[in-house]
Amino acid sequence: MEKKILTREEQVIDWLKNEIEKDNKELDKEKKNLIDSLKNFKKEDLIEPKKKLNLWQKIKKTLLT
Repeated sequence: MEKKILTREEQVIDWLKNEIEKDNKELDKEKKNLIDSLKNFKKEDLIEPKKKLNLWQKIKKTLLT
């Protein structure tokens, strides 16, 4: 089987396709690493739990607003 001789434009197009493929693989790898690192966090570490008001605080809030 003979190797096809590529023109300069075809070589550039092949190179570009290869670079795009490498970039996509690298991006997928970085996404996976980010997802894995986020999985290690607890919900409470990222978001402060909402403070619950007791009955008197609710009444006071209602009367003062």
